Amino acid sequence: MELVYRVQKEDDGQRAVDLLTARTGMSRLCCKRVRLYGTLLCNDQAHRMIDPVHTGDLLVARYSPNGQPVPGIRPVAGVRIRYRDDWILAVTKPAGLVTHPRHLQDKDALTALLADRPLHPVGRLDRDTSGLVLIALNGHAHHVISRHPQTKQYLALVHGRFPAPTGLIFAPIRRAKHSIILRETCSDGPAARSLWQERRYYPAFDVSLVSLRLLTGRTHQLRLHCQACGCPIVGDSLYDGNRPPDRLDRTINRQALHAAALCFRHPVSGAATHVTAPLPDDFRQLLRIVRTHQPESLTSGR
Repeated sequence: MELVYRVQKEDDGQRAVDLLTARTGMSRLCCKRVRLYGTLLCNDQAHRMIDPVHTGDLLVARYSPNGQPVPGIRPVAGVRIRYRDDWILAVTKPAGLVTHPRHLQDKDALTALLADRPLHPVGRLDRDTSGLVLIALNGHAHHVISRHPQTKQYLALVHGRFPAPTGLIFAPIRRAKHSIILRETCSDGPAARSLWQERRYYPAFDVSLVSLRLLTGRTHQLRLHCQACGCPIVGDSLYDGNRPPDRLDRTINRQALHAAALCFRHPVSGAATHVTAPLPDDFRQLLRIVRTHQPESLTSGR
């Protein structure tokens, strides 16, 4: 990690540590790591974090965990890189893979497969949800990205049809009693909001292709919100609304939910960065099945 900042007139006289946290978004913990294990230079000379800086000074903060400036990323079957630089990595996660190591899944998690060195996922996807995962390559990038809102867009095939072409779902979510996995909608849990937009309705199967956008980030939020609207996601055996599985559920054998697009603020440049991911083969196969029973000229009727 290397951060470079030119001291401006309004910064004159401030301590280096205060300036780095205010102007670059560096966390206090990262500043401590630079002080203890890295280097801070001011005009190519060693500088202490507590010492002042002056107009025109060039600050360079460096910290390299394990002696490596950027972690090496290994190729992983089914995982495609959609964006990469020295700060962040955006990849497509296939269904069946957890995002980050857990107690019993240290070896087959996405981040463990990608690198020997710890990575910093910014948000996670359920094991059987496919699509984009944003990964920070150092703690500073993770800290800065996490402080700013992201736009996350999903595609889902759901049973039935939402009551309007677009709308907002507001249904608080909490952990279900007597379960460490299940969540439930309720009236008194943490707020949870999602937006939907119908892309196409397939009457032969009574299913809809919808675009979903997260406004909050609760566990299982989109799956629960679709269930709460009477439109459970095809293949979702956990939140299926007690409906028996049909041909489409058995075909995909996981929730038909895909993280298709992501927009976030770059941790260094501050630029809005857009990344997309195409649908995986199993989702495409599901759409081929419903489309064979739907004339291409037929519209949604709304």
